Amino acid sequence: MKRRSIVEPRWALRARRAHTWLAERPHTEALLQFYLSLLELQTTLCGALDAAALLPAVHTVGDEAAPTLQLERLPLDTVSDGFLEFCRAMPESAPSPVMDAARATSGAVAKVRSDLLRALLTGGDVGPTATALARPPAPLAFLARGYLSPVAELLAAVGPAPSPGGRQPMCPRCGWPPQVSKLKDEPGAEGNRRLVCAFCATDWVFPRSVCVACGASGDEGLEFHVDEGLSHVRVESCRSCRIYLKSVDLRIVGLAEPLVDDLATPELDLWATDQGLEKTVPNLLGL
Repeated sequence: MKRRSIVEPRWALRARRAHTWLAERPHTEALLQFYLSLLELQTTLCGALDAAALLPAVHTVGDEAAPTLQLERLPLDTVSDGFLEFCRAMPESAPSPVMDAARATSGAVAKVRSDLLRALLTGGDVGPTATALARPPAPLAFLARGYLSPVAELLAAVGPAPSPGGRQPMCPRCGWPPQVSKLKDEPGAEGNRRLVCAFCATDWVFPRSVCVACGASGDEGLEFHVDEGLSHVRVESCRSCRIYLKSVDLRIVGLAEPLVDDLATPELDLWATDQGLEKTVPNLLGL
C-alpha cells in the first residue's frame, strides 16, 4: 500500500481526490503519483512561507480594474532560496525532462534562478534562461510555476477579496487565465459557472454560455464534448476562436476537485488536440 502524501491542509482535498482517481483509473498512475509528490514538496517549501508578510509587497490599492495582487512585485530575494531547494528536492517520479531541468537549475548561479522566476511572474520569455542552461524552455517554466503557484495561492488566501462586480475572463486576483471551469448550484443560481485560476486557484463567476477567450456566445460560441466514461468532465470549445477548457460539474460528482480532475483526464486533452483545439493555458503538468 502506498503511503499518502503529507500535504498542507488547504490542499488535502486535492491529494484525496488524486488518490480516488488512482484507484479508479490506474493508467493515470505515473501522472498522479508525480502530482502527489509535488504537493508534498510544495507543502514543505511553500506552505511554510509567511504569506501575510509578503502581502504588502504585492497588494494593489485603488485600482478596481486591476488584479488585487501584482505578483511581479514579489521580492525574489525572499523566495529564491526556497526555489533552489525545490529544484534540488524534485522527486524521482518527475518526468526525465523536468528532472534534468531541475538539476541544471539547481546547479546554476543564483541570477539564473531569479531570472526564471521573474520571467514567469512578468509574462516574460524563459528562452534566454533556457539558452543559458542548454535546456528546453517547457520544463524550466514548469519548475517556476510549480514553485510559485502555491505561493500565489497562499497570497490570494490572505489578501483582500476582489470586487464582486466584474465578470472578467482573467483572474481578478492575479491576472492569469482560467485553468478550468466548474458548475455547481448556488443560492439563487442553479448550475452557476465559476472559472478557476491556473496560477493562484481563485475562482470567480463567469457567464455560462460565453467563451473565456474571445467572448463569443450563442451560435458562434461554445459547444460541448462529453466522454461517456467521464460524464462530470466535459470539453467547452469555442466555434469562433477554437480555444477550449474543461468544465467539471460538481452537481454530478460533488467530491470532484476541478484542478485535479483536469490533470486526471488527459484523454480529453488529446481528443481536443486532435480536433485542432487549443487550451486556454496548459495545466501545471503541461497538459
